[in-house]
Amino acid sequence: MKLHPSALAGACALAIFACAPAETPQVQAISLETPAPAPASAAGPHEATAQLQNAVIWREVPVTVRSLDHIQVAAESNGRVLRVFAEAGDEVEVGQLLAELDAEVFQSRHSSALAAIELAQSEYDRVYKLFQEKVASTREWDGAQSRLKQAQAQFDLAETALAKSKVLAPVAGVVEARLAGPGDLAFPGKPLFSLYDPSRLVLEAQLPVQDRDFASLGQALDWQVESTAGRAAITEVAPSSDPRSRTLRVRLALDSKAHYQPGSFGTLRYAVGNHACVCVPADSVFQVGQVEMVRVKKGARWVRRAVRTGRRREDKIEILSGLKGGEVVGRE
Repeated sequence: MKLHPSALAGACALAIFACAPAETPQVQAISLETPAPAPASAAGPHEATAQLQNAVIWREVPVTVRSLDHIQVAAESNGRVLRVFAEAGDEVEVGQLLAELDAEVFQSRHSSALAAIELAQSEYDRVYKLFQEKVASTREWDGAQSRLKQAQAQFDLAETALAKSKVLAPVAGVVEARLAGPGDLAFPGKPLFSLYDPSRLVLEAQLPVQDRDFASLGQALDWQVESTAGRAAITEVAPSSDPRSRTLRVRLALDSKAHYQPGSFGTLRYAVGNHACVCVPADSVFQVGQVEMVRVKKGARWVRRAVRTGRRREDKIEILSGLKGGEVVGRE
């Protein structure tokens, strides 16, 4: 079968078109930098240079307010608590009445001893008069003196026991806790109240053992408790560390006028070395969503660059990643 010349030419053209390679679409590279508008002014104070600096490495550890003097107040005799006169938070003076025990038994013994001493005194006076008149013998006179002394000793014991039915504050301080109430049984060694001395408060912290060289006696460290910050000197460093927690106890002096309660906590900050870091003005960092960014000048244009920031240092902020130092950044 013969093909028409035009048909043959069309078939050849179709074959050539089918064998031609297909065009590959061009993929554009995605840049991590995005164009950004220039700051309000391209010169002057609206530009700054990312500086490579040697910064201090700070360590923060928890710190707790403690009192050097904690006193457990207990009764000096057995008895049942009848009344209490102090509650947690009360300020007490030396000798102030804190609680009173049931003194019925002690009062009976005191009355009996008082009657015995009155009887012994009467006998003493009678025998003394007879002894002066040479009627009573020396033995009778010696016996009267001995019985009076015994009665006096028994009276002193009963009076002391009666006085011990009152629980008094041994020192001036603040009641930290009331540990017993009316009806509770009291006996020597059982704490009824817990006191602390507000004039002997300190800050106590546990430092990692490897930081021993960064905390020495007399060294002043920065602290913050609640909303108050200050600086205090180290007054005590434990001679040995805790083998379980691998920490070292340090104590810092706290102003006696500070109105803190034992147990209040905060943070203690101290330097443990230096490291190189890149710093930029704090107002050059801004956020786009959850990402922190800066404007970096590249030639005649500005681009946005994502960064990760660290500690703020006055009017500058540390850049942990995203800048190497020397870049020109725009300020807001």
